[in-house]
Amino acid sequence: MRGSAQFRMFFSLAWLSLTLSLGVWWWILGFRQAKTISEISVSLERQFELNRVNRMLQLEGSFFLSMLTLGGVTLAVLSYRDHKRSKLIADFFSTVTHEMKTPIASLQLQVEVLLEDTKDLQLKRKLEKIWKENLRIESQMGNAFYLASLMQGEALYLETLTLQEIKDSYSHHEPDLVWEVSIPLTKKVYLDKKAFFAMLKNLTENAKRHGKANQIKLHIVQEKDRICFLLEDNGSGFMGNKKYLTQPFLRHSNTSGSGIGLYIVKKLIEKMKGKIEFPDSSYGFQVKLCVSEVV
Repeated sequence: MRGSAQFRMFFSLAWLSLTLSLGVWWWILGFRQAKTISEISVSLERQFELNRVNRMLQLEGSFFLSMLTLGGVTLAVLSYRDHKRSKLIADFFSTVTHEMKTPIASLQLQVEVLLEDTKDLQLKRKLEKIWKENLRIESQMGNAFYLASLMQGEALYLETLTLQEIKDSYSHHEPDLVWEVSIPLTKKVYLDKKAFFAMLKNLTENAKRHGKANQIKLHIVQEKDRICFLLEDNGSGFMGNKKYLTQPFLRHSNTSGSGIGLYIVKKLIEKMKGKIEFPDSSYGFQVKLCVSEVV
């Protein structure tokens, strides 16, 4: 992450400053003590021994300070390179995602037009397969976009929305989703609408693709001062350790994905001052997204 690289760079510079300051202080203190002892000594033999110790302190202190400086500078240079590399990767993700959005949307539109016009069942099945694969690519590009945004530390556009506004808007994106609302739809939450819809889409696609679910319900409930969106499906569920679900690039089975989707959902909900949970369920799989209620 870009923020992590910046932190490492700041830490390396702070470490370099601190260790150099301590080294210089130790060096000066050692010389002062050696000088003081030599001034109060009257024996020539003792004076010669103190001069030898003083030269030894100079050599060892110089070597010690050189090693501290070399180590600190090396750490700072490596951190700076890591910071530049993270920025280049983030810029690459942003550029590729932006450039791919238009042709993907155009292809999707053309396939939908062909699906409406064709009467050939065999051709229609092939077009439906292309349409589904295009949706999957579009979803992956969306994940790449949000991953790039997270790497660059970009802020979300948070606004106050009613549950009714959220329901009306998202129902157009996914009409098959079953809504079960147990609280008034006039209640308000503070979130990024576009990012929240991307999170819901990511979770529902995971349920269909990896859990083989054919029905997904969205329960909206209240828990103290929080409003929670509980997604529940009738799929195959998850048998592994749920605490590792949001770790990226960790495959839990041969049919599981890369883990990027849930990682992005976790990071986005945290940016909205909320949290993600995976409640235990007797069947299927459940994901709960909780955000603060706006009073």
